[in-house]
Amino acid sequence: MGIAPSAAAAAESSVTAAAAAASDMNHLLRPLHWTAVLRHPHAASRSPLLFRLCTAVMISFALCFICSESAALFQLGTEDVDVFILLISTVDTATIWIFRMVHTAVFERDFHKLALQVGDDFAEFLTWDDIPVIRSKCRLVRRFTLTFVWFGLSACSYFLVSPVSAEGLPFILALPYDASTPLGFAVSWLFCTVVCLHAVVMTMALDSFNVSLIAQLRIQLTLLSSKIVILAKEMSDRPVHSSESPSYHELHYRLKKCILHHQAIIKNSDLLERRLGAMLLAQSISIGAAACFQMFQIATSADGMQQVGKFGCYLSTMLAELFIYCWFGDDLITEVSKSQKII
Repeated sequence: MGIAPSAAAAAESSVTAAAAAASDMNHLLRPLHWTAVLRHPHAASRSPLLFRLCTAVMISFALCFICSESAALFQLGTEDVDVFILLISTVDTATIWIFRMVHTAVFERDFHKLALQVGDDFAEFLTWDDIPVIRSKCRLVRRFTLTFVWFGLSACSYFLVSPVSAEGLPFILALPYDASTPLGFAVSWLFCTVVCLHAVVMTMALDSFNVSLIAQLRIQLTLLSSKIVILAKEMSDRPVHSSESPSYHELHYRLKKCILHHQAIIKNSDLLERRLGAMLLAQSISIGAAACFQMFQIATSADGMQQVGKFGCYLSTMLAELFIYCWFGDDLITEVSKSQKII
């Protein structure tokens, strides 16, 4: 009598492990952890003191950058419109990045829960037939998001080697020392590099993490819709005449699992919406404002290919951050509409 339950438990454990492995997001969680943006869920049980200290250091770097840019903005004023718009845009980007880091730290537990949702919340509703589908779809999402992150890294590289200041730095900064000396230039360029890579590349890594969560919910909806269609077909092909028959109990059990699966998807979707709502609103307003300034400047008075390239690089990066949410969000909305028709 004890063998069958043990075998069933072992099979369910194997499916859970396979589902968790197929939907693994370590390619994003590890860089976010090592750059002090979001702790890895498997490290959540350890003391967060050192991690929080590293986060505070990175935030202080961004704050110093904002202060230096703001001081330069105050000193130079609006005499050179190109410089003014570039300073406004970079201050805007650094500010929204600090907001996102604080937001992520405050709701860290919820992001950890969502990162493990496939193994913890959905695995009990999955079968071995679902694993290849999850693996295939998650592989496509992984490739897309890694391409997105590498695009951000390429954009940062171009931005960093394209000087705009008199000292040859990629940003216009008000510094308390002479940046034209070899040591001063090296320190300033390293500071610009750290802030730029952390604010832009890690923003794109965090965006990739968020849209991967959206993609996971879409995959679960796809699997659920498929199971409901199969269940409805079996019920029409094999009518149940008695509530005491084995077929009735089997179909009732499968229908109950579909309902619980749907409820789990709704619960996690609501949690994700609550955690991303305020952050995406602030990010959209920030990017929208910066994009308007940038496009106006490119269209009217950007002087030379270097300036056009600088503004164009910044603009394409910002628009890409919005595009990835629109793409995956539209996929989820489309799948919800299909599921509603089926259900």
